[in-house]
Amino acid sequence: MLNIDIPVLVVGAGPSGLTMAGELARHGVPVRIIDRAQAPATTSRAVVVQPRSMEVFEDMGVVEDALAIGNKAPDLNIVFAGDKSVRLEFHDLLTDPANYTTYQTLFTLSQDDTERILTKKLAERGVHVERGLEMTDLRVDDEQVTVSVRGAGGTTEQIRCRWLIGCDGSHSAVRRAAGIPFEGATYPDEFIMADAELDWHLPDGGIYVVPNRAGFVGAFAMPGEHRFRIFGNVSAGENAGAEYSEPTHEEFQAMLDERLPFRATVVKEHWVSRYRLHRRVVPRYRDGRVFLVGDAAHVHSPAGAQGMNTGIQDAYNLAWKLALVVRGIAEEPLLDSYHAERHPIGKRLLTTTDRLFSLISGQAAAAKFLRSHLAPQIASRVLTRDSFRTWFVGWLAQLRTAYPASPLNRADGTDWKDAPAPGDRARQAEVVIDGEPRHLHDLLHGTHHTVLLFTGTGAPRPAAELCRIAGQITRAYPDLVTAHVIAAGHSADQPALVHDPDLSAHRHYGLDRAAAFVIRPDLQIGYRGTPVDADALLADLAFRLPGAPGPA
Repeated sequence: MLNIDIPVLVVGAGPSGLTMAGELARHGVPVRIIDRAQAPATTSRAVVVQPRSMEVFEDMGVVEDALAIGNKAPDLNIVFAGDKSVRLEFHDLLTDPANYTTYQTLFTLSQDDTERILTKKLAERGVHVERGLEMTDLRVDDEQVTVSVRGAGGTTEQIRCRWLIGCDGSHSAVRRAAGIPFEGATYPDEFIMADAELDWHLPDGGIYVVPNRAGFVGAFAMPGEHRFRIFGNVSAGENAGAEYSEPTHEEFQAMLDERLPFRATVVKEHWVSRYRLHRRVVPRYRDGRVFLVGDAAHVHSPAGAQGMNTGIQDAYNLAWKLALVVRGIAEEPLLDSYHAERHPIGKRLLTTTDRLFSLISGQAAAAKFLRSHLAPQIASRVLTRDSFRTWFVGWLAQLRTAYPASPLNRADGTDWKDAPAPGDRARQAEVVIDGEPRHLHDLLHGTHHTVLLFTGTGAPRPAAELCRIAGQITRAYPDLVTAHVIAAGHSADQPALVHDPDLSAHRHYGLDRAAAFVIRPDLQIGYRGTPVDADALLADLAFRLPGAPGPA
């Protein structure tokens, strides 16, 4: 038996680390989480929670707390001088099958509020953040990681764990101690961010981007009257390399005066900070028994408000896999899929946000000319095309995040047309469960895999046959897999089925025939098959859960 103190140690108690520890605890894995800071941060850069993260929060059991504190941001506005602004209303663009979600808006929620919500839920699961503990070194062998930790008073401790998760940000001590490179560069400009109350004509509640020749200003509505999180670039100029100083009221006001085509007066600053931005990514998310999550693995520009959300979803992806391995239900090679799935997301995000950010803040002559002369015409033409608007908002909301090359993807059958593929997010739809109008994702919440058996609409498979297959699956994998029959239409004499009276689920999944989907605990599709075959489904589950007893 291994001589360990805890199966998993999480270093860093930001949103990624708190999600990681909370998900491991929810999956039944003992975990410790430490952070070098003596107290939680009271200021933060991250402010937008994307719809996909709200779906994750719903599964984690914290979405109601987020909704109670957060602010809906129903639209994105690109603001130009005169009457040339362009508006994207999220509700209208989150209704097609691939984008559909119950959270049809972005949400503004300060990172410190997000951390409070996640910390509270973590404590409810019996895990408390151990603060004032700094990781100083690590030693890895074939069976465990020994982590050296220093307390605030200079005391030292050795923590032995099977797995170490670095969620400790862009200056990650875990990454440095593991010898993992952090490749990339630093943006030349400085940036000012503030939480402030403004006197201007823009309505509360929205998200605004105001580009001009000098750069841009972004504004995210916050709870409270005329309160916004403001973000903008300023040339480092003579201050390059100088000792850090917080921006003065006059500097902040001057930035707004220079970049806004209308008058805006700073009424009150709750806080103001100055910093530099980086674009970096590690070459590997896993190094043996060490994993990197969130900003420890990737940092990029704030364009698209993707950073915190990506880190949360890194943790959501890794936690269920690590839990299955710790519990002996899956084998260690499953953990390699974390890098295989999330590293391409991090690299693609860095490239996408860098290009977008270079357009809105770059100081090259072409970027300045584009912002000052061509941006209004381009925005009005491109952002008014329905196909582009739908794709862009789906990307922004992270509802189209997929793992098409994942080693966990499996499929049977052909001619899927508009159906989601293995690696895609499981789509949302309206259904009837136990006689009540509900949502399809309600079936997916929990720590289990879920099998969805659709009867089809053209020549439907008898529901009774699919119910027998569902029974085989749940008997073979009790507590690990649930199975549900999605019946087209509605039949009062079959109340145990999940009914699809308006064919919302069949339409969103692009189905006119019987088909089966295996949904992973992170709400991504692992398998799709048609026709529905019990042996094929049981073989797929045996592949995913090799350490479970399985069918007799």
